[in-house]
Amino acid sequence: MTLLTRGLAALIVLGICLVSAFLIVGDEGEGPTAADRRLATRAGDPRPLTVTEVFPADLAGFGVRSTSDQADCTVAVTGDLRSAISAYGCSQAIRAALSATDSGHQLTAGVLNLADSQSAAAVGEQVGRLVESDDGSFTGMGGEQIPPGTPVGWRAHGHYLLYCVITGPDGEPVPSGDPALPRLTSALLDSYLTEQVLDHRT
Repeated sequence: MTLLTRGLAALIVLGICLVSAFLIVGDEGEGPTAADRRLATRAGDPRPLTVTEVFPADLAGFGVRSTSDQADCTVAVTGDLRSAISAYGCSQAIRAALSATDSGHQLTAGVLNLADSQSAAAVGEQVGRLVESDDGSFTGMGGEQIPPGTPVGWRAHGHYLLYCVITGPDGEPVPSGDPALPRLTSALLDSYLTEQVLDHRT
């Protein structure tokens, strides 16, 4: 987990994880190398993601309020991140507006489908720099720019970039010390999207 601050606003950037740091959970009998190899490129994992696969209506721990599947990935990001994901071959943005069932926090979560693991890692590295400098970030479901200081979490996993934007139950800013932030980010990006969805693609 990484905590960045800019000016007087605490800008929380949760868990920058590069490809080498991933926990790979594959099928029984399949080692991390095989799982990583399967997701290393879009050419080796050509089946597009679907909303039902990534954000089903019965998603445990989260209420799914709305979903989106778009080929234009730039709708999911702002500023210099738009040119970055275009340059690295983003072909699909699967997004959802979620509500945490236990705490009521509101989240915009997404998976960006990039060309290969190097592209996903490169974009992930740029996210940290651009979010900290306020030169690029992720959008809300309506394409709106999120306010500076909004907690943003992301992971690069295989040729995918996973992310979430978190606000309070009524859309209000979340205090930097809110203990729900690391828990929600880990549950959504690590336990669910990485281990349950992507690592079990066939």
